[in-house]
Amino acid sequence: MSSKCFLNPGGWYFGGGEGFVETLLGPCIAIVVWFPSARMGGICHFQLPGPRRVAEHARQLDGRYGYDAWVWLKQQARVQALRMEEAEVKLFGGARSLTGAASQRSTDIGRQNIVFVEQLLAEAGVKVVGRDLGGEGCRYLRFDLATGAVWVRRGGALTVRAKEGAGK
Repeated sequence: MSSKCFLNPGGWYFGGGEGFVETLLGPCIAIVVWFPSARMGGICHFQLPGPRRVAEHARQLDGRYGYDAWVWLKQQARVQALRMEEAEVKLFGGARSLTGAASQRSTDIGRQNIVFVEQLLAEAGVKVVGRDLGGEGCRYLRFDLATGAVWVRRGGALTVRAKEGAGK
């Protein structure tokens, strides 16, 4: 790959060489894995934790769900004869995208995603070398496939105001 690829929610990419993979996160999470010795890596952009019903060898995976996306990343590493124990893993996202009184009514999906991914990776025994999780607003990520570096640019949250007389 010699240019850039943009991941939408549910997207994933695995490879090496020159180029970048970019994505925009709010409450979603990006897991970035980098194998320094092979100069290869992968990234997924998931929206929800998802059930742990998928088998390690499954072919029908849905990248919108964290557990499926993690299984896909592990499968890609195996195809390249790479071991997840040798990967450097970085985590991004899980922010509250909305602030204000009206946003308090919804569930904090970002917090649920953070709890899920930290537990998942602790159980997997992988080395997490970087985290930028939680907070408010959005994150624009750029993953360099040649070096494994990840750049993050932050944006503010949207303020949602309750309508006068709402909830009556």
